Amino acid sequence: MKKLMIVILIGLSATTLTAQHISIGPSVGIGQNWLNTDINSSGKNLVHPSFNIGGKLVYSILSNWGVSADVKFSGEGGSRGVDNSNKTVNRINFLRIPIQGIYFFGKYGDRVRPKISIGPSFGFVVGGKQKVISNGQTISEIAIKDYLNKLDIGVNAAAGANIRISKSTWLNADLTYYHGLTDISKAAGKLQQRGIGINVGVLFPFGAN
Repeated sequence: MKKLMIVILIGLSATTLTAQHISIGPSVGIGQNWLNTDINSSGKNLVHPSFNIGGKLVYSILSNWGVSADVKFSGEGGSRGVDNSNKTVNRINFLRIPIQGIYFFGKYGDRVRPKISIGPSFGFVVGGKQKVISNGQTISEIAIKDYLNKLDIGVNAAAGANIRISKSTWLNADLTYYHGLTDISKAAGKLQQRGIGINVGVLFPFGAN
């Protein structure tokens, strides 16, 4: 019985090792961001383009499950006002680290692997500016880093697909939604980051897969 258990454990270990795949590669993204606040103010949330650039690591534990970690520079914030000629633009730059659990549909050998993912995202404020625009003219511009809390924590959810473009090399595409949970403003009133976007990248095999 003891020998049988040892054989089973060795077999399970070998299966687990062969099912593990590590991929790494660059990624970029664009989207729309806004700032959710409980302060009563005139105006409305306006179009505020966001962007990010960085790298992604994906560790596939089993055929259908994995985890990912990103490190990227992300330009976020939000714009609010009456219209594009009369608004306040808050551009907040983060070093952002999302960590997600992933479920892959289909089998590893499939050319297209749809997926869903969710997990925490940690954003560290590295800079930013606030512009006040009136009648199409910038009337004030200040650095706002010192007026913000240094850490933003939220939940990031995504749906997308990995498309195999060669052996163990994948085109990675995701539609994402970010929901900030912490108050990023040091001033009175709550200010929370929100955002939707599209991220695209290429994942290459890392090490012996």
